[in-house]
This record gives sequence, C-alpha cells and structure tokens, in this order.
Amino acid sequence: MKYAKFERMLILVIAIAIAVMAAAMVVQKTDGVEIFGHVMMLVVIIASLYWGKRGALISFLACFSAYTAARLIWIGDFSYGAALQLIVAKFLVYGILALLCSYIRVQFRYFFVKLEHQDFIDDETQIGNARFLAKELASRINENERYDIPFSLINFSLDAAFVKDMHTQGIDVLRDLSIGILKSDTRSVDELARDSNDLLIILPSVGREGALVCGQRLENKIRKYLEQHLHNGEMESVLNLAIYEYPEDKSEVDALLDRLNSQLK
Repeated sequence: MKYAKFERMLILVIAIAIAVMAAAMVVQKTDGVEIFGHVMMLVVIIASLYWGKRGALISFLACFSAYTAARLIWIGDFSYGAALQLIVAKFLVYGILALLCSYIRVQFRYFFVKLEHQDFIDDETQIGNARFLAKELASRINENERYDIPFSLINFSLDAAFVKDMHTQGIDVLRDLSIGILKSDTRSVDELARDSNDLLIILPSVGREGALVCGQRLENKIRKYLEQHLHNGEMESVLNLAIYEYPEDKSEVDALLDRLNSQLK
C-alpha cells in the first residue's frame, strides 16, 4: 500500500467519525458554535496530514481563531467562564491534533517509502513480484553453488493482448490463476512470483522430471480456466509453458536474473 492511499483511508475514517459525532450533536440540539468547532477538527487533521508542520500551524491558528471569534460573538447560554473553558479545550484539542497528525505524516511517510522499496508482494496477484523473484533466484543460485542443491523453475507465459482484453471485461486472469490455481496446488516451500504477464514457480530441490509433472498438472488446470474465456481463440497462442532446471539450464536462468536486475535498477 502506498502512503497516499493510506492517507486517504485515514482521513476517510476520521471524517466519518467526526460526521457521525456532529450529527449526534445536531440531534441533541447542541450549540451551533460547538458543532462548528467540532467540524474544524477535520480541517486541522487534513491540513496536518497533507502539508505537515506548516499545514498544522496554519490550520491550528486559523481554526482556533475562527472558533474563538465565533464563541465570543455567539456566546449563547454559556457564561463567559464556561466559554473560556471551551476555548481552552479547543486550543488543546486543535494543538494535539495538529502535532499528532504532522508527526504521523513524517513518520508514516518514511515508513511507507521504506516499505515500498522493500516490497516483495505484487498487489494484483498477492504473490511475489519481480523484486521477490530476483531475490529468490539469486538465493537459489548461491545455494546451488555452495551445496550443490538443484532447483527448477516453471514459467507460465500468458499472451499480453489476451490478459489486457480480459482485464477490460472485468476479469483479472493473473489474479485468478495465482490465487485460484497456483497457490492452492503447490507446496508451501515452493515460491510463486509474477513478472509482467508471466507467472513463475520456483521448486527447491526438484529436478526437471518432478518439475515437468508439476508443470503439466498446473497447465491442465490453467487451460481449463482459459477455455472459459477464450471465445474460440487458439489456446497455444495464449499460454506457453517453459521449464528450466538449474544448473542444467544455467544460461536461461542467469539471463532471466540479469533482466530482472536491470529493470529493477
């Protein structure tokens, strides 16, 4: 999740909470200035989250000044002592919200930026992304060089035009295949990843023969799924299966890793 999305979600939740509380105050026939002061909290929150310390300071001063002026002009049934207490309370509330939200902006923005650089999950399919695939391939290659442990790589390549066409029809092929088939029919030690329109499976300690059995089983299930959406299209042009065993297919795996590393720079 990117910080901007988190920010919008946070503001939405706070806005709903404040709106519900304001509606309750209206039902209870609360003083109009207090409802106004209550809503001003949302202004402080939004300004502080979006513009940091400067937004926090400006919104705090503006909202506190507006509330204070409104409270003193329309004092209503309150005594001046009670009005002063309300003004002090709003001073504390606005100040705390401004400080807290500006702090959240600084800390969480850093956290999400750091998280994005270390993110290994593809948002659409919920399996590993290209960064994850590159990391896992490098780890398996090092493992093979040190301990002579083989691994295999299964690559299901889908036609880009078909994937795009299905997406425009509201059908997310890559997500359906990843969650509905690959995740449910592979071992817990197998690593799944997506690279553009390719879905890949790393099979630790598995040779070509075992990878071929696994690949053909998954291919049959994928083709059954695709047949529902092909509309008399050619299956062979939509799906391609490739199986690599390391170190026998070292050149192909190394080429894939080099390509991934170059596009991640």
